[in-house]
Amino acid sequence: MVTRHICFSCFVDMAAASAIEAITECPICHDIFTDTRVLPCIHTYCLKCITTYTRDKKEGDKIPCPECRKEFTIPEGGISKLPKNYYVEKLLNVRTIASVLGREDSLCNLCTDEGALSESMQKRDRKAVVYCVNCRKNMCKQCHGIHQQMNLTVPHKLIEHGESPIPMDDLLLKFPETSCDKHPEKSLEYYCFECKVAICMNCYIKERHGSHDCTVVKDVANDLANLMTAKNEGIKAKIKDCKSMVEKIEGEECILKDKVKEAKKVINEKADRMKQVIDEHRNKVLEKLSASESRQLKQNQNVKQGLERQMVIMESFLRYTGALKQTGTPCDIVKWADELCVRGAELENFDVEVDLPVDYTFTEVKFEATFSEDDVRSLFGDLDITAGIKGT
Repeated sequence: MVTRHICFSCFVDMAAASAIEAITECPICHDIFTDTRVLPCIHTYCLKCITTYTRDKKEGDKIPCPECRKEFTIPEGGISKLPKNYYVEKLLNVRTIASVLGREDSLCNLCTDEGALSESMQKRDRKAVVYCVNCRKNMCKQCHGIHQQMNLTVPHKLIEHGESPIPMDDLLLKFPETSCDKHPEKSLEYYCFECKVAICMNCYIKERHGSHDCTVVKDVANDLANLMTAKNEGIKAKIKDCKSMVEKIEGEECILKDKVKEAKKVINEKADRMKQVIDEHRNKVLEKLSASESRQLKQNQNVKQGLERQMVIMESFLRYTGALKQTGTPCDIVKWADELCVRGAELENFDVEVDLPVDYTFTEVKFEATFSEDDVRSLFGDLDITAGIKGT
């Protein structure tokens, strides 16, 4: 499937465009999200993709996330009942608006939607001058004027067509605040400290949050963002630990290869002095050495893959939280802060020495030759391999 790329830097600042692209494309189909669904680990997928991924499962089954392998339970009613990621949906709308604003030949949708145009409409300039976020329509100058005179559309958010890149903060302000899941007509206004959830006014009044410690989302958003920042610093340290462990393994691989190379040289020098029986013994020793090396390198590869996968998971989390802090509204931050902090704590507690998918041990190779005229095999020597040594 071909990804539908849009040149966001033509319409929004480049840093924000890069952040949007990073989190608005599905990790499964590698295309722009359609009908997002978010898992408890915060990884997001197209509904069709995650449905295909879980096609052999039923509600109540536990299944690992395709990316981080953290298990989640299929909700009652099936995968479609997983929550939407409204923050990502908002960014998808930004991409859509960017594509609309990027067309120099955009015409008024209202004039066009009327079907057959009158002679006066055909003569007037129908070039779009503004885009209404609420109506999702381009409007020419005349239709814009009419739109502004209607009481119902006065509060609508408008974006002017222009050539200059639009600051992401300004563009996001054109969108309505995040709606309440239980009362879609209401915006999230409060944060309940006891329930650790963002709520609307209806939730505050009707669902007994009034007796809880609550505050407006804007007052708590910065504190929760700072908490996410603190978690991110810990995760960055864990990524550094993973990188250090990979470097250590690669360094020990070099030592192993050097020792194997040295052992082969000694073995071959001794073997050249021997007769057929020594040649046979030499081959057995070399096979033992090569098998040990192969086994160790295969084990190293498994460990490194596990570490690299963990780094990808952590870096993905950092990109997501970084984009949320950079482009999300206080409502977005408050809505996801607790889940992100819980997930951040899990990633922060990762220990490269303890939580590796496969225990890492290294192999020490040492070859000692003994020269005895009485025993050809003893004269040739034997290979001393000590496997399963824990790294320090």
